[in-house]
Amino acid sequence: MKTTGILNIPISKLCLQWSFRGFDGKYIRLESGLSLSSLSSVEKISINAGIQKQEFTEEEVIGLINYGIKSPRFKELWLRNCKLPSSIKPDIIPEESRSRNIKVISSREARLLDLISGQWRKPDDIQTITEMCSGGLSIHRDTSESVQRSVIEFLVEASNHDIPIFQVSLVWSFSKIDEDGNIILSSGLSLPIITSIEDAHTDRERERNE
Repeated sequence: MKTTGILNIPISKLCLQWSFRGFDGKYIRLESGLSLSSLSSVEKISINAGIQKQEFTEEEVIGLINYGIKSPRFKELWLRNCKLPSSIKPDIIPEESRSRNIKVISSREARLLDLISGQWRKPDDIQTITEMCSGGLSIHRDTSESVQRSVIEFLVEASNHDIPIFQVSLVWSFSKIDEDGNIILSSGLSLPIITSIEDAHTDRERERNE
């Protein structure tokens, strides 16, 4: 049986888990040496920093946005465990990403990119907060106190609105639990009881299970 056209099956989410190595302007390069061409039906891209790739330049962030918007279905770019530029020059942000209201989210800082100013900002509407909570968030030991505080404030706000938080990971940042049940981080900051978290884990738990 012959087909009369190319199938355009929606890809709800593309996850690159520790496999991302870089972007060369056209293809995503993987740690294996393979390349990933653009996908015309992808809806969401999630990139977890690769073994050799921990820090992204603004050109790479823009390149990934351009990579995604080649798909008419593309809506969100998640950047996880990545050190990102403090801001993006507004004049290099694709106009199409603005018109389509593409969300570029840093789970490391619980912030999203303002496509007008190029600054990372806290979400200010329930829908965006809900979307960010659906993808999992983390608090890393090697991030600054201001970044950790930003994530804590975001989690508290989500909990205050009874928004389900899919997952919270404490990446080498757990220290102890105090007498009131609050988590004390290695930075000394306190993570209060968050009632809407569905799953939480620490790297200490992983060590005990290995």
